[in-house]
Amino acid sequence: MTLSAAAVLVEPLDLYLHRRARSARALTPGEAVTAAVGLLRGCRRATGRFDATRWWLRADGCPVAVEEAAGPDPVAATADSLAQAAEVSDDPPTRDILTRARESVLTRPPREWDAVERRLLAHAEPVPLVLGPLTPIEATRAPTAPERAHDETSPLLALIDADLADGVRAAGRGVIERWRSSRALRLGTVVAGVIAVIVVGASLLPGSDAPSAPTAGTTAAGTSAPTPSVAPARPDTPSPAPADDRVPLSDDVVTAARQLFAELAACGEGPSCAGSYEEQSSFPREPLLAGAADAEIDLLDDFGGVAVVRVGTDEAAQYVTLIRQKDRWLVRAVRTVADQPS
Repeated sequence: MTLSAAAVLVEPLDLYLHRRARSARALTPGEAVTAAVGLLRGCRRATGRFDATRWWLRADGCPVAVEEAAGPDPVAATADSLAQAAEVSDDPPTRDILTRARESVLTRPPREWDAVERRLLAHAEPVPLVLGPLTPIEATRAPTAPERAHDETSPLLALIDADLADGVRAAGRGVIERWRSSRALRLGTVVAGVIAVIVVGASLLPGSDAPSAPTAGTTAAGTSAPTPSVAPARPDTPSPAPADDRVPLSDDVVTAARQLFAELAACGEGPSCAGSYEEQSSFPREPLLAGAADAEIDLLDDFGGVAVVRVGTDEAAQYVTLIRQKDRWLVRAVRTVADQPS
């Protein structure tokens, strides 16, 4: 593809991903890597140059950042596109690595994105995004009355020989014609139908002899059920692990974060105590601000199991990444940021 063709912008990325989500073709791992790496590199170049950004797709299937007055800032636009790409993928490892890339965009400076890019390139070989026609997924449409009347026996007859199918159709038409021409046959059919309805209705009456489901106080034979004894637990049945009472899960991430920070502060300088509230990982972790539990805490994003909060005091601000593990919250990463005045 020539440079001039590659420079042609064909479609906004968010509209393309929306169209892709409605199609029968999920985003492949290779396409996801192409999109994510292009987003990271483009965001690194756009940060500081563009105040507002929208992502577009070039004719070669790669994303490119374009300055657009009504768009969000480059970091927010990149995070939104990564989240949208993760939703379009049907591969769990690919969704996970895209989610982690989005988390890094929100919590780490652009100079630290090289490691994220290396992980993406190790995940799959990048391939251009498919830009051709994408067939939408259509809901199964029920046939209309004329369509059903056209050939009601077609689902069955499609499975048998054509000559036999013709014979079945002819026999069916013969039965219908005899039924229409014979008054006795019609009367017998109606009487049989009425008798069947009466029998079925009688079986449903409360006083009928039909067997009913056994109640709690009787067995299937109608006798009193013996008092059940406590059966010993099976030795191979694992007992549920006790829940960790430190910082239990809460639907309110801000409340959980405040409680977590308070318990970390109560640890003092004990490394073993503080370590029990931190994820064992290589993520950068600066010391929490003094008084973080009482500071202003805002939820920036919730990835479902991973959340990012902003902790602000009069002196500084921090981005803190929290992760759910074993029914409690842990600190994954802490990074001090330059707090811009509002």
